[in-house]
Amino acid sequence: MLLGGSQLHLVDAIVGCHLSHTNKTHFEQLRVPAAFACAQEDNMFSDASRAEAEQILARKPEIPSKFLVTDGTVHGFASRPNPDNPVIMKAYTQANDLIVEWAKAHL
Repeated sequence: MLLGGSQLHLVDAIVGCHLSHTNKTHFEQLRVPAAFACAQEDNMFSDASRAEAEQILARKPEIPSKFLVTDGTVHGFASRPNPDNPVIMKAYTQANDLIVEWAKAHL
């Protein structure tokens, strides 16, 4: 996220899957379109953290943002999916579709 922030601004858009090690300042400094694929249960990016991030970005209507919460998932679903679990594979596909959608729209 720092790459899309006000200090560095090295990218034109970002997509994050199962965020970790973020704080509200990262979202406050964000200056590029940002989409996030979030796990339903995530010890690294809690519901409260996500709600705070959504509120911060909602106050920036000029910067497109989107949060996708994937049912039945935990942290790591988009990088280490279980191919034998249809719920996880659906979420994995949703996250990958979000990446493609966001790239087409904002790059």
